Amino acid sequence: MKFVSVRELRLQTPKVLRRVSKGEKVIITNRGKPQAALVRLTEDDIDDVVLTHPSLLQEIDAARREYEAKGGVSLDDARRKLRPK
Repeated sequence: MKFVSVRELRLQTPKVLRRVSKGEKVIITNRGKPQAALVRLTEDDIDDVVLTHPSLLQEIDAARREYEAKGGVSLDDARRKLRPK
């Protein structure tokens, strides 16, 4: 397992992702403290991840309900929602 700082990840994203795609696990740190983990994810893994992650299921359900209620979201609205604060 490798530890990578946020700065190093920002500067060497392709290199880090190549290592992850080969099966290496990477812990992302911010000021020396672990913040996230990167692990290899295949297309076959996606269903398992979504189906076993309650918060992802909640977000998917919320998006579906919003779509049904509003008939969709405009591109501008989506950009506003996704824009970092």
